[in-house]
Parts: sequence; structure tokens; C-alpha cells
Amino acid sequence: MRNPLVPLLILVLMLLAGAAFAQATPSSVYQPLTPGDLQVQIDRQVVERLQKAHYNPVTLDDAFSRQLLHAYLDALDPSHSLFLASDIRRFEARYGDQLDDGLREGRLAAAFEIFNTYQHHRVTLYRHILERLENGLDSFDLHDAEYLLINREEAPWPKDRAARWALWTKRLENLIINMRLDEGEGAAKAEHERDEPPILERLTRRFSNELGQVSQAEPIDVVSVYMGAYTHLYDPHTDYFSPKQSENFEINMRLSLQGIGAQLRSYNGYTEIVRLIPGGPAIESGKLKPGDRIIAVGQGEHGGFINIMGMRLDESVQLIRGKKGTTVRLRITSGDGGATRTVALVRDKIKLEAQAARMQVIELERNGERRRIGLITLPSFYQGTAEDVEKLLHELKARNVTGIILDLRNDGGGALGESVELVGLFMPSAPAVQIREADGDVHVLGNHSTWTVYSGPLVVLVNRLSASASEIFAGAIQDYGRGLIVGSRTFGKGTVQALLPLKQGRIKLTRAKFYRVSGASTQVRGVAPDIDFPPVVDPQEIGEGTLPHALPWDHIERVPYPHSSRIERLIPALSKAHQLRVASDPEFQYRVKRIALARERSERERLSLQIDQRRAARQAFQQKELALANAHRKAIGKEPFESYQAFRDSDDADMLDSGLPSGGGEEPDAYQEEAARILLDLVEMQRIKSGRLGKVDTFRGQHRREADQRQADQGRGIIALEPLQQHNPKAFNFDAAGAVQWAFALDIARDARL
Repeated sequence: MRNPLVPLLILVLMLLAGAAFAQATPSSVYQPLTPGDLQVQIDRQVVERLQKAHYNPVTLDDAFSRQLLHAYLDALDPSHSLFLASDIRRFEARYGDQLDDGLREGRLAAAFEIFNTYQHHRVTLYRHILERLENGLDSFDLHDAEYLLINREEAPWPKDRAARWALWTKRLENLIINMRLDEGEGAAKAEHERDEPPILERLTRRFSNELGQVSQAEPIDVVSVYMGAYTHLYDPHTDYFSPKQSENFEINMRLSLQGIGAQLRSYNGYTEIVRLIPGGPAIESGKLKPGDRIIAVGQGEHGGFINIMGMRLDESVQLIRGKKGTTVRLRITSGDGGATRTVALVRDKIKLEAQAARMQVIELERNGERRRIGLITLPSFYQGTAEDVEKLLHELKARNVTGIILDLRNDGGGALGESVELVGLFMPSAPAVQIREADGDVHVLGNHSTWTVYSGPLVVLVNRLSASASEIFAGAIQDYGRGLIVGSRTFGKGTVQALLPLKQGRIKLTRAKFYRVSGASTQVRGVAPDIDFPPVVDPQEIGEGTLPHALPWDHIERVPYPHSSRIERLIPALSKAHQLRVASDPEFQYRVKRIALARERSERERLSLQIDQRRAARQAFQQKELALANAHRKAIGKEPFESYQAFRDSDDADMLDSGLPSGGGEEPDAYQEEAARILLDLVEMQRIKSGRLGKVDTFRGQHRREADQRQADQGRGIIALEPLQQHNPKAFNFDAAGAVQWAFALDIARDARL
């Protein structure tokens, strides 16, 4: 039953809003900000550091000034919905060729004038919205044949105030439609969700809050946005952190973070999930994925929701973060006009054990025999990664596995040295990566051991969220021909950053680039798999190449490295066998079809503002989801879901919503199982190719520090690389810590024991 006090509460809110703002002018609500000596000092320090230390310093000229102006405008108003076209023309005429000089001289008047104009527009607009809401929701026409453009990043600025208000009227209508459609599904919601305040009250609270936030701006906020726009013109990973942002950065870098375990960004007025941290409540829930947008936050199991759309990121983070053991509820939207959903999470410390490498054994039947495949999942490259993986390799070899899969999906990287050491577990005496610094100096990092821990069949599983150190490892294994890379193209982050202190805050800037031993950069292009799996996340939305001003791909001279073409020659046959198999694999096909359906929806460019049409479109999409789920259940011998809600409440929906393996899954997912089948294909094809059916070549594993274990491994049926192409021994510079350099030679030998 509705609370009888709710209508009175709405009236009070509206009266308060009207009393506060009916006679107010923008200048009486927002006092313009001016730069002080501290902000000038920040400007000069940031400019000096970037020009002296960045990998790719830019030329500060009139062309750069115009670029900076539009970057700053887009940073403030990414959806082109607040500034007017006349504002843009005025700023271009006044500051188009002046900002470069202002940067060098510490003049910030332009940045502050533009910011103040932006704030005045916000006050005017939010007052107008609150006045319109006083007329009630019936004043909005939800049956007109109009549409709302979903992505306005490239849209023209409104030509005048009337055009801007027409745009915001559409936005309000879209909000009301979404809320009404969600209310229509309320019968299936939890009790604490069904008793939410009426739509009118929620909208009034939201825009009253946003109006109140305008007056909270400080001069450091102006500098943060302006310096952010400036630094991002060098590359997307170069950034200025204000003191408060530095504190949040430190918290995000500590594994003891208490919260939900997610990295967030502010995007187009939304708080968007960028990455889920292994071991955190978010990824453990299986209900969230990168690209999801948090639109409201509720405290505890029954606390009211606070709308965070348009809220500053640091303020949103403070609402989401909290004490260990407390509950936070997040209202989530995918951003494509679909149904919102509520995810309840219990805040906790990031589980260190979930960050660590872990193993399991996949058992498959092949040719009437049970075959064991070792699976090592590596969520990140932490200190001690190589040592932990080495122990797991020994355990798996003791269990007589046929081959090993190393799962690097969603591994965003970490310690570079661990990636280099990891390569050394699978290849003896080989370079792993080249690093070129801003002055052109190139350092080659590699391992110098003359033995390997594991020399058998190897498959590396990657996806779009495999980045940095993951790409170094996968690229090296692919260049050597040491293993097979399967999955989807990796992120493409091939740059190195350093964090430098300033008197106020810090600056993170790019100092170097990674290159594979072949000379090719991992930047933008990432590592292309030998066999493709459909990507769960949209590569057009997530990846280095989607970021503005990403440094380009290039290449440098290759270094001598061992290489085998044995696997490369088998890739066409392996790919064909994979395609034939997955065409009739219900688990794999279900995942593929769900991905395709989600992609189809996310690629829409506009939304209808007719509520009946939106309701029909939502129901049609839900029926497609349900039909796919029930077809899958029929194929695997399970009872179908009786309703869409029953499907949404199931573990099936949670797993496919995220598309990411959680921290503790004991059962291999469809991609891991298919990777295991591909590995078995590889084993069989190599046997046939060698003409030794029933026998395999061996590459005697010489284990580090364990001679007795090495002897036990002699003669075990482990497939070896074919004789590696020999390069003339050549000295490398190996610089593990930037100080000690020493030379080593390639010493690749093949044990001919059968």
C-alpha cells in the first residue's frame, strides 16, 4: 500500500524547490569561481612535466589550442546538451588560438569562464525542469512519434535555448518511460523494491540534488577537468590527479580495498563500470559486467535509493564504498533502454586468494579415453605470480595431464617482471619483450634459464579485457610458436606509465612503449588469437583503440628469438575442427547467441518515445531471451523456464549477464571446455603430422632446483616443439631493474629421447 504521506511529501519538495529558485537567478545560486595562485602553480607544473617527460610530447601551438578547447568542452558536456551553439562560436573566437599560450604562462581565465558558463546553464536548466515537474507527469506526452538519440557525442550543439529545452524534454520523457516500464514489472520485484517513492518524487529529488551540487564546485574542480582534457590529448593514460583523486587512486590500487571491487569512470553523466576486480563482491556475484551503468545507490537492504546520474565520480564512489559487511544496492542499466535491475552486494575486502593463480583439471572423453587437461586461471600479474604458477605446473604434471590451458581472460596486467618470468616457465633462454623509451633507447627483457618447467602442449585463453602484462606473455608465446592463442583480440595497451608527485596532487604520464620480440607493438592492435571466440564485451566500446588520442601502433627492429612454425601450420585445420564442433555444441552456441542478441540491442542508435512501442520492444526482447534459454535447456535435457522472471532469477541469467568467470567457479565454462577440446585436437594433429601414432616426441623438462623431479619427468609422454630454428647466438641487454645489465645467448636444445 502506498504511504498516504507521499503526496504531501511531493508537494513539500516542490514548494521548497519553487521557493528556493522561483525568484533566484543563476548567479544567486552559483557564485562564479576564479583561479588562485595554487591553481596557476598546478597548471605550470603539469605542463612542465609533460613537455619534459612524456613519451610523445606535443607541440603547443594554435592547432593544439583549438584541439584543447573542444576537448575541454566535451569533458564538461559530453552529450552536447548544455552549451549552446552560440557559446561554442564565442569561445572559438575568443580562445581558439589562445589556450596554448595560457598553458605556458599559467593563465586560467579562459578555463574558468567556460566552466562558469557551464554551471550557469546547469542552474537555468535544472530550475526549468523542476518548474515543469510541478505540472505533474501528465504534462509529458508519451505517445508522440518522436525519438531520442542514444549517443550524442558527435551531435551538434543545440542552436538556442528552445532547442536545448526540446532535447531535455525528450530526455525527461525517456526517464519517465523507463521508470513506468520498470514499475510495470514491479510484481516480480522484492518487497523493498516495490515500495519505492513515486516517479514524480524521484525525479524531483534527483534534479533538486543536481541543482544543489552546482554550488559545491571549487576551483580545484575546474583545474581537474581542464588539466584532464589537456593531459588526455597526449594519450588516454596520461592524467592529472587532484589531491582527492589521488586518494581514490591509492585506494583503488590497494588490494585491501573495502567496497564492491569495481573500477569506475564517469561517462556521459553516468557512473560506468570499467573493470571488475578479481576477488571482489562485484565479480563474485556474477551479476555485473564492464559497461554497466550505476544510476542509483541504496544503503542496506531497505534504504532508499539516491540517484547518482550527473553526480561527480568521487561523490558517487563515496556512496558505493563502505564498511566491510554492510550491504549496498545498486540500480543498474545497460544504457540501451532496457530494463533496469537492482544488484545487492555485501561490501568486503578484496580476497587476495582470488587474485592468485589457481588450477583445476578438465576431464574430457576423446576416442573412448578419458583425457585430463590442466587449467590454470591467472586473474592478475601480482608479485609472486611466476613462483605460484610453477608450483601449479608441477602439480598438474604429477597428475599426468595431456596439456595445459593458461586462462588470461580479464587479466588486466600488473608486474612486468612476473610476465617475463612466466615466459621462462615455458621457454628456455629467450627474450620476452622490448621496451622503448622516449629517447629511443630499447631494452630487451627476458629470462636466462637453460631449462623449462613445462614443455608440453599449451593453449593460452585471452579476451578483450586481457591487457598489458597479459599481452606481453601471449604475444611472446605466439611469436615463438610455443603455444596456441585462442579467444578474442586483447585490449591493446602497449604503453608504460609513471606516477610523479606534484605540490598539489600527482600526474600519471606515459614514459615508454612495449614491443613484442618480433618488433610489433601491442599498442591498439593487441594480440590477435590464432582461433577466434566471439567476444563477450563489444570491441567497438572497450579497448585501447576506442580511447581518444591513443598512441598509434608501430614496430621496431626485431630481436633474435626462437621460433617454431609447427603449430602455425596446423591452425587452418584446428580452426575448421573448432567450427564444426561448436556448431552443434549447445553450451557454446547458447553463449554465442546471447552475445549476438545483446549486441543487436546495444547497437541501436535511437529510442522511441512512445511508451507503448517501448513496452512492446522490451517484451519482444525478453521473449527472445526466454526462447534462447529454453532452447538451450531442452538441448541439455533440463526443464524449460515457465516465465521470463524465472529465467532472470536463475544462475543462467547471472552468468550470461556478466560473461565473466567469477572468482570461485569449480566448473569450467563453455570457452574453457572448448579450449580444452582444441588442445586435444592439437595433440592428435601433431601425432599424425609426426607419423608416430601412439608415440609422441618428448622435450625433457628440466625443473628449477629439483634434480630428482627432473629425473622423474624423463620419458613422460609430453609433446615437444619441433626442432627450433636456430639463430646465431647474440648477446642481449637484460635489464630487470633498470640497473644491472648482462648478456646471455640463445641456447635452445631439443631432447631426442623417445
